[in-house]
Amino acid sequence: MEKILSIIIPTYNMAALLPRCLDSLTASGVLDDLDILVVNDGSTDSSRAVAYSYAERYPQSIKVVDKKNGNYGSTINAALPLAVGEYVKVLDSDDWFDSQGLAKYVAELKSLEQGVDVSVTHFLMIHEGGRTETVKYQNYGREPYTYGKVYNLDKVLGDGFIRYFLMHSLTYRTQLLRDHGYRQTEGISYTDIQWSSYPFFWAGSIVFHDLVVYRYNMDREGQTMDPAVIRKSLPQLERMTMDLMDFYRKADMSDLSEARVGFLRQYFKNRLRLLVKTHLMDIPRREFDKEAFSSLDSWIQAVLTEFRMGRIRVFPENKVIRIDAYRYWHRHRDRLPVWIEGLNHLVDPIARRIFVLLFH
Repeated sequence: MEKILSIIIPTYNMAALLPRCLDSLTASGVLDDLDILVVNDGSTDSSRAVAYSYAERYPQSIKVVDKKNGNYGSTINAALPLAVGEYVKVLDSDDWFDSQGLAKYVAELKSLEQGVDVSVTHFLMIHEGGRTETVKYQNYGREPYTYGKVYNLDKVLGDGFIRYFLMHSLTYRTQLLRDHGYRQTEGISYTDIQWSSYPFFWAGSIVFHDLVVYRYNMDREGQTMDPAVIRKSLPQLERMTMDLMDFYRKADMSDLSEARVGFLRQYFKNRLRLLVKTHLMDIPRREFDKEAFSSLDSWIQAVLTEFRMGRIRVFPENKVIRIDAYRYWHRHRDRLPVWIEGLNHLVDPIARRIFVLLFH
């Protein structure tokens, strides 16, 4: 039976959470339409045994790929050549899908009259304490695109409503990735950012679905987006960002529209901005290394000049304290004063709450 959707599940020492992930797929009622690739990235716990137990029960839909540990990108690189679905999506093994949402999604994918390069769904973020937030691609409560309608990607990117996409919302036409030799950097984390950016150099069409499919679990100690983990893995985040810029440098954009080039330039500039923000505002002051950041800053300034991206500004996210931390660094070679950072941490949760009440 032909498969409509391949699901790649990178797995490293997730024996305790992998059953929840796989159960969300087997309970969907559309297992025959799914091609599930569980990639065991050299786990040292019983993840491998768990994966094979599911593969034995559902051999027509679940396969296990065993490999030596190579981190996140290597699992995608190992699985993509094996995918047989018309479309492909990534599901982290500590997350899971909404089973009913997945069933509806499969039906909508099958009903598309033509192959679409990019398919976008909503996803549910699960925060500390179980608080949930549905993430949609909309502009302050406005949903600008008709669900189920296929759009030219240049039009969508040129509209300016969407600044970036996250991997949890994205599904791609499998052959699109193969035709362009898609690969992720191996040996480091955070390469899901490449999944959310590189295909936008090549894709031609996009469709939005009014469905929540992915359940993104942020309420887990050791999760890669945990601030403590980000601080520890900062060299990997820097390496990933440098690889992004190298990809941007080598990409052939001669045939891309002005709207597409503008979107990509802004996206890559924003990745640089987030790297600056991590150093100047997110990591504890005691861990801030002026000399190391000064060296990184020289590289960032060179990249901004090379790609004519202009200035980067880094403001506190609370939208109340409007002091540019990056400009302050260039003037004083230091982070913002302690009292300003303290005030930011005090105001930020209040401002976030007000924003949610006003626009959600």
